[in-house]
Amino acid sequence: MKSRNEQQFPGSSVSGVSKRLREYLLKRHGSVNEFCRVSGIKYPAQMTPYLKGKCLPGKKMLDRLEKDGADIQWLLTGHTAGYSLAPLSNVLALSRYRMDIDNLLRQVRMNVDLSVAQNKPSIEAYAVIDHAERIVDLSGSLEKFLAYEPNSLSEVSLSFLIHPDDYLSVKHALEIQRLDDDIVTFHSRFKMGNGDYTRVEWCLYIKNKPMSDLSEYSMILRKSGS
Repeated sequence: MKSRNEQQFPGSSVSGVSKRLREYLLKRHGSVNEFCRVSGIKYPAQMTPYLKGKCLPGKKMLDRLEKDGADIQWLLTGHTAGYSLAPLSNVLALSRYRMDIDNLLRQVRMNVDLSVAQNKPSIEAYAVIDHAERIVDLSGSLEKFLAYEPNSLSEVSLSFLIHPDDYLSVKHALEIQRLDDDIVTFHSRFKMGNGDYTRVEWCLYIKNKPMSDLSEYSMILRKSGS
């Protein structure tokens, strides 16, 4: 039996997205492999989770599809731009990284020592980092936290923000092979917009990308008193 949402908004399910995605790829390119070739996707198997309805395309995949000419709104909702309810579905489908942040916050609170459980950690900033350690989403919170101009930290490398002496330990920690959904904590000096450094306590929630040996990271931060 279909869920209430699927009955009210036909095509809103993950399986509906996978069917439309396959339809688009075959109609425009003739094969999935050809789409991967022109889009610069090295391993076509990366498309398997989306085409089998196991998960929704993420932000990077949607960007690739949009550049390729796909109607993202139709792809995600089954409706064209003229359909009044489509934008809400679109926002939900594009919120994967924000849900990762929520998941991270929940895990952080679950790991707080029971003796101080009532003092939940205050989060002052957050961002999403790709496998190359570049800030790719939710950068506005980080810019405000470190007093940078709006949009100035988009695509900036993590190594630019962290003091070189502190970054060595961060790099070493990230190079260690880890299980999915791991959390690591650091105390580092971050460069502010005026060039000064401020001490920051921060965590990375490590998420493995499907069908890949690459990782993505959700980051939360707060000023350190030490």
